[in-house]
Amino acid sequence: MANNSAATSIRAFGATSTTEDVLSGINLRGKRILVTGVSAGIGVETVRALAAHGAYVVGAVRDLAKAETATAQVRKDVAGAPFELNWFSFFRTHFPTPALPRSAA
Repeated sequence: MANNSAATSIRAFGATSTTEDVLSGINLRGKRILVTGVSAGIGVETVRALAAHGAYVVGAVRDLAKAETATAQVRKDVAGAPFELNWFSFFRTHFPTPALPRSAA
C-alpha cells in the first residue's frame, strides 16, 4: 500500500473548510466507503467529494427512488471520470437504532 503523506501530515480545518480542503491530495482509489443519507443534502455532497477522489461509495438509504434522483447528477459527472465506472451502489435499509448502522457495515 502506498504511503499517502497528505493523510499523515497534520492539517487544521475549521467551520469554513470545504470537502475539497479536507480531501486535497488524498487518493481514495481502492477504498470502499459506506455513506448513509445519500438521498439529500450533505449525504449527496459527501458522495460527490468521495467519488471525485476515486472512492467506491456504497449508499445506505431508506428510499431508493429518492436516492437515485438525488444522486443522478453526481453519477453523470463521475461516469466520465478516469477511474472505474462501477463506483457507486445503493442498499435499502432502515436504522431504527444508532447501533444498527455499525452492524450493517
